[in-house]
Amino acid sequence: MKRILIFLIVFSILMVGASFAYEVVDVKNGGGIKGKVKVAQKYDDPVLKIEKDVEFCGKSQPANMYLISGDMGIKNVLVIVENVQKGKAAPKTDTVIDNKKCYFEPLVSIAYKGANYVLKNSDPILHNTSLAVMLGDKRRTVYNLALPKKDQVITKPVRATGLHDVKCDAHSWMRAYVYVSEHPYVAITDASGNFEIKDLPPGKYTIRFWHEGLKEEKKEIEVSAGKTTDLQVTMSKK
Repeated sequence: MKRILIFLIVFSILMVGASFAYEVVDVKNGGGIKGKVKVAQKYDDPVLKIEKDVEFCGKSQPANMYLISGDMGIKNVLVIVENVQKGKAAPKTDTVIDNKKCYFEPLVSIAYKGANYVLKNSDPILHNTSLAVMLGDKRRTVYNLALPKKDQVITKPVRATGLHDVKCDAHSWMRAYVYVSEHPYVAITDASGNFEIKDLPPGKYTIRFWHEGLKEEKKEIEVSAGKTTDLQVTMSKK
């Protein structure tokens, strides 16, 4: 009896997960989301102290955390449509993460399940790329790969979805962020804080706004066929 009960519980969990699997469909006359993310006020960008390989990396670096335009738009906010159950196929574009001048480049990126990570070291010093799913204050490692040689490249498949962080165990100040998606409805704000997401099937959606140094925001919107919904968001420092 106990075995039967366990089987039923596991089967139910699997069925619930399957019912929310993303379905690729031909989107005709879809809608879009277009807007701007601003900050409530100007924030000073942190300065990162460097204590290792200072001959190459220098003694400090700007964090490039708060890249704010003249009209208060902010760069590198992830804009994620969360509750998409069907829509266009995700791109098969690979995501490059480069160790370059003792930074990870880019600081924020999008990866798509089924594509690849291309992990590079453009520096003449040892780096490693530790990529992990962010689980609150904890992280679940996906890859932890040493890149000891200049111009070394390692390619690995993108598997786990969700928000990831990237660290270098050899250089504690280095960090980056990757959002891994099964669908194409994710964007990153540009230098003016602007973003656009196209070809969404009409419906109601939750839009998540995430930035490493700002309080997360969520907005409920409705997307109509053939129309673009304007979305203006203001975020504040954590």
